[in-house]
Amino acid sequence: MDKRRSARVSLKKIVLWAMAALVVLASPAVAQQSFRDLVAQEGLGWALGRWAATTDDGQTIQLTYRWELDGHLITCDFKMGEAAYRGMIYFVPSEERVLEVGVGNDGKTSKATWEPQDGKLVCKREQVNSWGEVEKMAIVFSKGDGRTLNTALHSMDQYGDLSDEPWATLEFKPQKRQPRKAGAKAKRANK
Repeated sequence: MDKRRSARVSLKKIVLWAMAALVVLASPAVAQQSFRDLVAQEGLGWALGRWAATTDDGQTIQLTYRWELDGHLITCDFKMGEAAYRGMIYFVPSEERVLEVGVGNDGKTSKATWEPQDGKLVCKREQVNSWGEVEKMAIVFSKGDGRTLNTALHSMDQYGDLSDEPWATLEFKPQKRQPRKAGAKAKRANK
């Protein structure tokens, strides 16, 4: 008798949970404003795209910012020589902040905050290497002449204040998309 009752109660719970899940899934979704919409409102979309710069010693730096996940995420790809980095930049509505997390091919992990400031974008970054050592810096992005992207790299103190003068500056130029290789075809899954 106890087994039947237990089975009925379990079945009853499963049915109730299934109905609750259906109600939640069937109710109209309330879409929150996308990160892309906020960037457009602030007029900061100029920083997105494919960029390249050359350092004083002739090294090429490639930087790409692109939208993903229906405008709720920006991915960042950085490459300089053998060094590479991939980051994810996103808006956290409950905190009203833009955050970034990422990792480099050298094992360094990064976290950063982004904020607009006088028509520029300020990225305050903290990197931790594999030994646990923390490096702090800030990158100030500004719209250059024509279609260039200027960056100024600043040291940052323990309170998040930037140095008065940058320790390096770079001018990035826009890059065209890479053309598809001749003869390359999209692969289709066989079903």
